[in-house]
Amino acid sequence: MAFAHAARLWLLGLGFSLGYGSMFTKIWWVHTVFTKKEEKKEWRKTLEPWKLYATVGLLVGMDVLTLAIWQIVDPLHRTIETFAKEEPKEDIDVSILPQLEHCSSRKMNTWLGIFYGYKGLLLLLGIFLAYETKSVSTEKINDHRAVGMAIYNVAVLCLITAPVTMILSSQQDAAFAFASLAIVFSSYITLVVLFVPKMRRLITRGEWQSEAQDTMKTGSSTNNNEEEKSRLLEKENRELEKIIAEKEERVSELRHQLQSRQQLRSRRHPPTPPDPSGGLPRGPPEPHDRLSCDGSRVHLLYK
Repeated sequence: MAFAHAARLWLLGLGFSLGYGSMFTKIWWVHTVFTKKEEKKEWRKTLEPWKLYATVGLLVGMDVLTLAIWQIVDPLHRTIETFAKEEPKEDIDVSILPQLEHCSSRKMNTWLGIFYGYKGLLLLLGIFLAYETKSVSTEKINDHRAVGMAIYNVAVLCLITAPVTMILSSQQDAAFAFASLAIVFSSYITLVVLFVPKMRRLITRGEWQSEAQDTMKTGSSTNNNEEEKSRLLEKENRELEKIIAEKEERVSELRHQLQSRQQLRSRRHPPTPPDPSGGLPRGPPEPHDRLSCDGSRVHLLYK
């Protein structure tokens, strides 16, 4: 009986970590690689697949550790909730005592608060990452937008279902029906969002079309304009880098030619030997023209 009480909790927790954890890991990888600064992208692009599997395993391991501590410290057991007696009007000798069985523990609300708080943080972080990566276009992961939509779907249904089932805990049928329908709808909507577009492309085109091409045809105009601007800027940047490299090569070539000419000029015009009398080396005589003046005129000018 104790195993039956814990099975529901374990299946729900591990199923959520395996399903939602995989989508969360993928959207986290996209956000880590494609939305950071350029100088930090190179080492992030070396993220290997085993790291993604390790992340999912870490989420599952945290659930296993939390549930194991819960079962050891405060195990689940059957509790009976008794309601007021009911006296049927048809038979006065019969009285009905309604009872309702629950799977609970001594500090049930505390453990549920820890469990729901951890899962709620994951849901909110997944919503943030999905919003941040909505305009990212990459061919390496061609379904990250569909993963973001699936995360929105799971988060909304979980945030609605958890408090409603706690409110309806005294109405077992209603709580079970609401939780079951939420789980079924969440699973089916996630499968449809993730796999129907891939199957449609496979059937109609016979190949997996990249998300970038699909977005250019059916995506929103805002995202397309941003992607087109990004491509144009990258192309212009490459052209400018090529022009700068050519200019630098031309400048180095001109500097080399200038040095060669200076060396050749120094060879043609060797330096003038010094005067034997010990004076300064004599330069070539200056030509006299009509504007030159002799010493007498200079003396007269200073008188």
